Amino acid sequence: MVLLSSSAQHIYWLGRYLFRIGHVASHLPFSTDQQAAEFAQALSLQIDDAENLNQFMLAKAQPYSLLSQLEIARDNIQELRGLLTAEAYAEINYLIKNTPSDALAIQQVVEECCSILKAEQEEIFLFFDIGQAVEQIDTYFRFYQNIDHVIEAVDFKVKRLFSLGWNDLRPSWEILKTEPYLNQFYAFTYKLENQFEVQA
Repeated sequence: MVLLSSSAQHIYWLGRYLFRIGHVASHLPFSTDQQAAEFAQALSLQIDDAENLNQFMLAKAQPYSLLSQLEIARDNIQELRGLLTAEAYAEINYLIKNTPSDALAIQQVVEECCSILKAEQEEIFLFFDIGQAVEQIDTYFRFYQNIDHVIEAVDFKVKRLFSLGWNDLRPSWEILKTEPYLNQFYAFTYKLENQFEVQA
């Protein structure tokens, strides 16, 4: 199977959005203002108390809320209508469209969507998996966690792209592995996301 670069890009971003949504949902509800303020700061949100952050994340009207992010994920799904199996497309659409404003339910929807996509063709899941891996690294940078083990864990996934002819990624990935800093990460993601245009 040969994926169109535009399809690969939509799958990649779907992976990123679902990881991000699942990660934030797993921390809700916040019980202390300090915990909420630190979390919001890592996401570049100007919110400094638990009640407001909890409400913000579950409000449909907020463009950066979890439900709004799920809608963006669903937009990516719409672009994959002819690529995913009819069952997978319908099921993911249904799950996202009917997600209640509840953190635990959102986590379950994300997990179910990931399971459905894992059962799709290998190349589809590869780009989804790459998206999840990139967002995981981004998350670790945002929350000042040690990213060495994360990079090590996703190394084999990135290397699978080389076998598809994406060898231009190799230098920036190797630099990130030896110098795991934010600038190197941005250089890698810029190169990766540029590849979708190059491969078009």
